Amino acid sequence: MDTIDESRPFFSIIIPTFNRADFVVKALTSILEQKFSDYEIIVVDDGSTDNTREVILDVARNAQQVKYFFKENEERSIARNFGILKASGNYIGFLDSDDIAYPNHLMVASALLRRNNFPEVGHLGYQLVSKTGEPILNRNNFDETFKEKLIHENNIHGNAIFIRNDIAREVNFIPDPSAILSEDWYLWLRLASRYKFHFDNTVTSAVIQHDERSLMHIKPDKLIVSTNLVVEYLMKDKPFLENYKGKVSYHFANHYTFLALILALTKKRRWQTIVYLLKAIGYDPGVVVRKRFLATVKHWF
Repeated sequence: MDTIDESRPFFSIIIPTFNRADFVVKALTSILEQKFSDYEIIVVDDGSTDNTREVILDVARNAQQVKYFFKENEERSIARNFGILKASGNYIGFLDSDDIAYPNHLMVASALLRRNNFPEVGHLGYQLVSKTGEPILNRNNFDETFKEKLIHENNIHGNAIFIRNDIAREVNFIPDPSAILSEDWYLWLRLASRYKFHFDNTVTSAVIQHDERSLMHIKPDKLIVSTNLVVEYLMKDKPFLENYKGKVSYHFANHYTFLALILALTKKRRWQTIVYLLKAIGYDPGVVVRKRFLATVKHWF
C-alpha cells in the first residue's frame, strides 16, 4: 500500500476502560500530549459503575479528539472490537486505560509506518514500570525472529502495536465476553500468520504494574473458559495452523499447563489440575519435562 486517506485521522487510539476513573485520565492525557497531532481517541467505557464517564467527559470538553462511547459490560475483546468499528483513522492503536504513552509514541509510529509504505502491522518498543514510574523491564529487541518466538511467549503488547484499519476490521479479537486472558496473544498469532510485522525498537509506552491490574484477579472458572475459547478459535484458524505447523500442539499444551498451574496453586482444585495436565499431555507428550508442568506437579502434592 503506497498511500493513505489524508481526509481521515492518521491514528485512532482505542482506550477500553472499566471502572478505571483513577487511572484513565492519565492514559488519556498521555495521548493528548503527543508530539504528533493527527489522531482521534476512541474511549470505550465497558459498562463502568464508578465516575469514569464524568472524568472522561470532563477531559473531552477541552479536547475534540476524544470520542466517548458507553456500552454494556462485555469485557476487553468485545470492547476493543467495538472501538475498531467506531474508528475512522488509517491505523488503529490501543492503550490500556491504566497505562501511558510517552510523548514520542505516535511520532515514532508514524515514521515507522511511512518508511515501510504503510504496511499492515507496525510495532514499537515498550517497557514495564512500577506504579511509581521506575523501569522494571524493556521490551525493545524485536527483529525478524519474533514470529518464531511468539509461539512460545506473548511479548507483543497492545499498547505498542499499530494495525491498518482495513486489517483490524478483518482480523480482530475473539467476539466473546468470556475471552479475558490470552485474547490478545490470539490476535497477534493470527496477524503474524498473515502479515509481516515492521518494528521500531524505540521505547514509546509503559505498562504500569500495580495491584489492581485486572489480570491479577481472574477467577479460576473464568480462566478455564477463556483458555478453552482461545484454543477453540485458534484450532479453526487455517493460516495459524499452516504457518505454525509443528508448533501448534506445543502451543496448546503450554496453555493447558499454565491453566493447570493456576488451579494447583489454589490448593482446592486437585482433580481439575489433573484433568488439564492430561489435556496438555494429549496435545504434546513432551510437555512433561517442561518447568511449568513439573512446577504444577510439585504444587499438586
